[in-house]
Amino acid sequence: MTSSNRYLVLINLLIVFLFLACAAPQALDQGVEYYEQGLYDQAANEWRPLADEGDYVAQHCMGVLSREGLGSTPQSYDDAARWFQASADQGYVPAMVSLAEVQTALGHERAAESWLVLGARWGNTEAIAHLERRGLPVPEPDLYIQQIEEQAWERDQTHLSMMRPRIKGNDGQTYYPDN
Repeated sequence: MTSSNRYLVLINLLIVFLFLACAAPQALDQGVEYYEQGLYDQAANEWRPLADEGDYVAQHCMGVLSREGLGSTPQSYDDAARWFQASADQGYVPAMVSLAEVQTALGHERAAESWLVLGARWGNTEAIAHLERRGLPVPEPDLYIQQIEEQAWERDQTHLSMMRPRIKGNDGQTYYPDN
C-alpha cells in the first residue's frame, strides 16, 4: 500500500469515526422523539444499537421499554434489570433508581436499597424519597459534593495556571519561573 493510499484510508476512517460520533446523539434524540409520540418500536430501533454498544442513556431507555412492555418489546423485569444494571454500572444515576424499583418488584430488597443509597449519595431526589418512604436513613450527598469540589478545584487550577508568569525560551518552549 502506498503512502497516499494509507493517507486516504486514514482520512476515510476519520470521516467514519466523526460520522458515528455525531450520529449517536442524533439517534438518541430521535428515539426520544419517537418515544414521546408513542412510537415505541421506532424508539427501540434507534436506541438498541446504541445500548448494545454501551451507551448508558440508551441502555436506560431500553430498560424503560422492557419494564413497561411498550410497543412490541415484551414486559420483562429481568430484561429491564439487565439494561438498568448496565447503565447504572457506568454511573448513570437515573438508572440506579430505575434498577432499584425493578429489583424491589423482583423481591430483591437489599440490592434495591444499596442502589437507592448510592443514588442518594449522588443527590438524586427520587432515591432520597424512596429511602424516606422505606424509613431508611438518607446519606449525605457526599459523592455529589465531592464531584462539585473537584470541578471547582480543576476550574481554579486552570485559572491559576493562566495567571502564572511565563517566559518564552529561545528554543520556543514556555517556561514557568519559580516564585
